[in-house]
Amino acid sequence: MANEHRRWWGPGRHGYLKQIATLGRYKEAQALEIRTNAMFGRRRDRPLPEMPVPLKLVTFPVERFKALYSGDDPGHLP
Repeated sequence: MANEHRRWWGPGRHGYLKQIATLGRYKEAQALEIRTNAMFGRRRDRPLPEMPVPLKLVTFPVERFKALYSGDDPGHLP
């Protein structure tokens, strides 16, 4: 999750996405590398608040939302 952009990292390390259904999925080492590069690569004067989030922590609330509000699309939540 990129807090600076208030978006999820996109697939293939490209762009930022808002919809959960289209977010990028990375192995732990890849996510930590992206985070490290974002924090210390281009803007050494101030770290960016980037945070890898395990997929199960993202999918659980989505599935819970679907169970509670069937018919609504949690991928379009802000």
